[in-house]
Amino acid sequence: MMRGRSGDIRGWQELVRLVVVLIVCVASSLSTVAAQDVAAQLEDTLIKVVERAEPAVVSIARFKPTMAERLEAKHRAFGFGNRDDRPLAELDVLPNEFGAGFLISPANSSDRLILTNFHVVRGGPIYPEFRTEDDTELRIHFSDRRGTLGAIIAADPRSDLAVLRLAWDQSGIKPTDFPSLNWEAASAPRKGQFVVLLGNPHAIARDGSASISWGLVSNLTRQPITLNRGQLTAHEELTNNSMLYRLGVVMQLDARLNLGTSGGPVLNLKGELIGISTSLAALEGYEQSVGFAIPIDPLTRRIIRTLLAGQEVEYGMLGVAPEEIDGENFLNLNTGLPQRSAASIKSVTPGSPADSVQIAPGDVIVKVEDQPVRSVGDLMRLVGLHPPGSEINVTLWRGGIRRLDTAKVKLGKWPVRDEEGIIETKPRFAPWRGISIDYPTARDRHRPESLDFRTVLVTKVAEGTPGHAARLEPGNFITHVNNTPVQTPAEFYAAVKSVTGSVVLKLADDNRGVRSGRVVVVRE
Repeated sequence: MMRGRSGDIRGWQELVRLVVVLIVCVASSLSTVAAQDVAAQLEDTLIKVVERAEPAVVSIARFKPTMAERLEAKHRAFGFGNRDDRPLAELDVLPNEFGAGFLISPANSSDRLILTNFHVVRGGPIYPEFRTEDDTELRIHFSDRRGTLGAIIAADPRSDLAVLRLAWDQSGIKPTDFPSLNWEAASAPRKGQFVVLLGNPHAIARDGSASISWGLVSNLTRQPITLNRGQLTAHEELTNNSMLYRLGVVMQLDARLNLGTSGGPVLNLKGELIGISTSLAALEGYEQSVGFAIPIDPLTRRIIRTLLAGQEVEYGMLGVAPEEIDGENFLNLNTGLPQRSAASIKSVTPGSPADSVQIAPGDVIVKVEDQPVRSVGDLMRLVGLHPPGSEINVTLWRGGIRRLDTAKVKLGKWPVRDEEGIIETKPRFAPWRGISIDYPTARDRHRPESLDFRTVLVTKVAEGTPGHAARLEPGNFITHVNNTPVQTPAEFYAAVKSVTGSVVLKLADDNRGVRSGRVVVVRE
């Protein structure tokens, strides 16, 4: 059943009265007048939180016109007017997909961009275009009923986050007409915390007015599970093993998340942004849903900063195959640590960052940067928190010497299995002579059976460029630039930055069996 804004406020009033009753039961010394004062203050706080945040919340409709609507648009284009008196954008039609988002600002900027879930905008236009070849649009509506078009400037399917730029100039709306939510300031979410959620359930917010829900943070770092078929329904992002969700990075909300709430803000009672609604999982036959949200934590903030810059989000990699170790097996190690589980190393990839610091099969990783590692998910999450090229401290139980040790590891890049959804409009490095370079592990499809980590990977070669003329191809691995070894994209671009004239590149084996040591010359 759908409720309007007044119904939502009445729901808040009922919640407030219930909370007051509990307070009165626990603190019976309060007089009736005092209890009423507490109720009035709490109610006023909640309503003010919503009033402050709502102007920054938007509804998002992914709209793909039907054949009838295409004909209508063509009809108007020839000057015949609209058969309906209303503009096409205001016709009473449901969008193909709908959700929510909210306005954020880059550091030291008055601009306004939208942060939302990737699955809300998947298939939408990529900036600077504001529609796709099949006329798919992302229609954005604000709380004052005005609207404009949006386009994706960066998207990361692994975290299910995306940032949109808006067609401010086309709409005549100023970015400063609306506030933005501060995503840098809030303290970490806590179990038992009251939360306020704003979103676009059932697409009723086509007028831009956000609907309100409430609940509790019932758990943190949850890993959503799939029960027997027919018992639990969950969004596809939650059951995709390549998603961060599978590593236990979502928080569980005891809140009603209806269809269309994805991408909306989760606020604490101070009005601070502590999460992003992402999905729901409901037992069939029951009305109440369990909601999931992405917490705003250091990992998420790094992802958001990267997306605001228009770049691909990168995740760190050790180069190990871990497995769980817990219970008696862990206690038998006699580590002296208070934890009761960790991640054991089953195998190490030769030449990988882990191999370079002598991490070996049988070692047990117990901490990453002083954060306890209690599971494989913890290890992958805590390593992925850091970008490739960064150095982290790993505390491990060395199986060979049977004692704790600390190793400083320079991370590689976690391989992307499916890059279809990755969107970047401002790459970290501009192509050099038509060649785009990345870490050797950047793309899973290019990884040979025996990977040399002391290389960089060619990911793209533009036609008609010197790189294309030198017969370089995606999947080639480069070891040297003019006899200078290169192992990271930054080292490659630094090596070619000031070089003029012809450049000699030495290649390693690639996944098509190109012989080691082949040399190519790239001319200007």
